Amino acid sequence: MLVDVDGTVALRGDRSPYDESRVHLDTPNRPVIATVRALHAAGQRIVFCSGRTDGCRTATERWLGEHVAVAYEGLHMRRVGDRRKDWVVKSELFREHIEPRYDVLLVLDDRDQVVRAWRGLGLTVFQVAAGDF
Repeated sequence: MLVDVDGTVALRGDRSPYDESRVHLDTPNRPVIATVRALHAAGQRIVFCSGRTDGCRTATERWLGEHVAVAYEGLHMRRVGDRRKDWVVKSELFREHIEPRYDVLLVLDDRDQVVRAWRGLGLTVFQVAAGDF
């Protein structure tokens, strides 16, 4: 199972999506986290794919450990300085790192442009929130 971070398991509130110094303050999205936990308990392997940069990897890993609290196979993030659209970055991360290793049952994401990209790759997506931004 492929899972997004911002807007999916983590709600950033008033934090700018570009302010990665405050990702540790994000609010857990409890219904989505409960879904991730249930699917993990049912045997699904969890892979996170985020539009965040590697610059906040440690803080993101800590947040996931504290709030999602399931073992996961990987956390794929954009490189620092990569300003391409999320759907481009995530499609590339998928092709390079995820598709060769995993048979993805479903994707949890919120952003319309990314959801369209996942579906364009033939993946089943559960869109967890309106994401027209």
